[in-house]
Amino acid sequence: MKHTVAIPSYHRSAELRRALQALMIQERRVEEVIVIARSDDEETQAVVPTFEGKLPIVLELVNGPGVITPLNRALDVASGDILSFIDDDAAPHVDWSKRILDVFEADPDLAGLGGRDRIFGAGGWVDGQAEIVGKVRWYGRGCGNHHIGVGPRRDVDILKGVNMSLRMSAVGKLRIDTRLRGNGAQHHWELNLCLGLRGQGKRLAYDPAIVVDHFVAPRVDGDHREVFNVLAYENEVFNLTLSLFGYLRPAPRTLLLLYALGIGIWNNYCGAAKTVLLWPRMGAKAWIKGRASARAVCAAWKASKAGSASAAASSIRNSTQIG
Repeated sequence: MKHTVAIPSYHRSAELRRALQALMIQERRVEEVIVIARSDDEETQAVVPTFEGKLPIVLELVNGPGVITPLNRALDVASGDILSFIDDDAAPHVDWSKRILDVFEADPDLAGLGGRDRIFGAGGWVDGQAEIVGKVRWYGRGCGNHHIGVGPRRDVDILKGVNMSLRMSAVGKLRIDTRLRGNGAQHHWELNLCLGLRGQGKRLAYDPAIVVDHFVAPRVDGDHREVFNVLAYENEVFNLTLSLFGYLRPAPRTLLLLYALGIGIWNNYCGAAKTVLLWPRMGAKAWIKGRASARAVCAAWKASKAGSASAAASSIRNSTQIG
């Protein structure tokens, strides 16, 4: 079973070097490493030649912003039976590749596999334990917790892109929906891809023993974690909603629409009720956030009704849905 690892990277050469160094010392060898860089990012491109002869590494160049184009490129060109995505600011543990392949070899019906990303931030490791990881309720509410998952391997609905592996024969022609918005992180691409697989009736699993250390690095695009950016927030809500609308049955989809506009307490939404609750603390910013959320939800509703613009969306729409 051949293992390919894909790493999209943009102007974070030190982090990329650390990730590649971690791949060099895996107990079970990785047969292909694909670094995907933007054509104008010479800093990232310069890293790849320094690992030639140390890793079976190749460089793929893409044009334009965002992470979806690099990820879809990796899905197009990977030659491995298993394709693993990691972020450039993640360092897989030494047994990471072995554990991934052992699981896939033992479970031939498994389409995707994720693991824990131990987050290092603010000078220390993030603590916590969670048994419920990577689930989407029938009405659309999601639960992550991939970074603090504990317990045995179990089936889930969502994997996290920093530590996600896919069986390429199960993925087939499915791709991430190119209608998802954003110039950098393009939030919820994992949700879109995973729900596409789940919508086809395929299984995903989470195993907290498959670990990467996640040294969360600053983003170098317009979407910074520490500062509220109304456009980035609107894009995030749009991506979340479009992905859920493609997965849910009509009745839960309508319920989600009404909830997101009218209440919107969870799942990043800022509905009318949440806007009122935030007003004493945020003032006019609460109104700005509420309007951005409503615009995104309505736009996603219209986009979902307009039909598919990509193979990913087509696969989700034509698959067996739940709810």
